[in-house]
Amino acid sequence: MLIIEGWSGPILVVRAEGRLDAGAYSAFEPAFEREIAKCCGPILLLLELAPDFGWTAGGLWRDLRFDFHHRKTFARVAVLGHRNWHRWLTSAGKLLFSGEMRYFDGSERRSARAWLRS
Repeated sequence: MLIIEGWSGPILVVRAEGRLDAGAYSAFEPAFEREIAKCCGPILLLLELAPDFGWTAGGLWRDLRFDFHHRKTFARVAVLGHRNWHRWLTSAGKLLFSGEMRYFDGSERRSARAWLRS
């Protein structure tokens, strides 16, 4: 499930949990588009990956399409993760986005927010 937790000042917070399939993106994308329409300019995104986060094959494909479509939407993306592969995923994601992207351990929420605002 992809959950838009809302705006925390200038930062949009999104949480990803469970095994995401294509349907998760079908439900998420319209809500996300409405949410980013509230902001002008590139967005600061805090993406929280739950320990149980993962994809089905269809979900991974939809995620790649979403990322490519939004490659210029974000000024910075801070990824809070809990697994080694979350760190790897963030490194790979840097190739897709024009903005900066950085991984933080799940316990480093305060540091992630500070980096986004810097």
